Amino acid sequence: MQASCFVPFLVIAAAIAMSPAQAAAAATSPGVTITLTCEIGTVGTGTFKVTANGSSSLVTVPCGGSATATNAAWMPGAEATIDQTAGPAGTVRATHQRVYLATYAVSFSTMAHACSPAFTAPECPPGTSGRRATTVPWGMIAGLIGFLVLVIAAAILFPVVIVGQQIRYFHRIFFDNPEAFRKAMRNLALMPGMAWRIRLRSKLLQIPLPPGFEDAEQVIRNDTQRV
Repeated sequence: MQASCFVPFLVIAAAIAMSPAQAAAAATSPGVTITLTCEIGTVGTGTFKVTANGSSSLVTVPCGGSATATNAAWMPGAEATIDQTAGPAGTVRATHQRVYLATYAVSFSTMAHACSPAFTAPECPPGTSGRRATTVPWGMIAGLIGFLVLVIAAAILFPVVIVGQQIRYFHRIFFDNPEAFRKAMRNLALMPGMAWRIRLRSKLLQIPLPPGFEDAEQVIRNDTQRV
């Protein structure tokens, strides 16, 4: 019973008796053990930069193997960032990875994926990342613009053609009755949407406005309820 009472005192005394170097070593994290698996096989190595507590260490890990990065400045509980600075040719590097240091060597595993359309990175060789130089289909764009211009022009000119047919129709009917033709043109111009068509037809074909159009325009200007 008395011997057991001295055990805590022995532990405390041993801790006090530790040298500063031993105390610093006890407070230092054992580091990070990195395991690298390469999709292209077991040939090649990867170099990783581990940073914690403001200090960095580099470690080279073989494909299919592991290695431990250590640093005397690393403390347990600190956040460590892992960035792969080199790797097997044609593989994607691991960057911006994080682990937390401990009183034991923390394990970190990563896969070096082969460059492909699914895994792309700036370090991938041209032609392996699936990113191809795109060429602008100018011919297709020009054809589409031309088609749209034709559609818009047809939408504007088609009503003009229709109103021209109507004017010629009334002119044939009232060929021998100018006053009746004048009234017909006046009524036609008063119809919604007809006045601008008649005016546009006259400007495009460089022909005078039909008789009665001036009367219709005067009515349109005097009608405040007309939109």
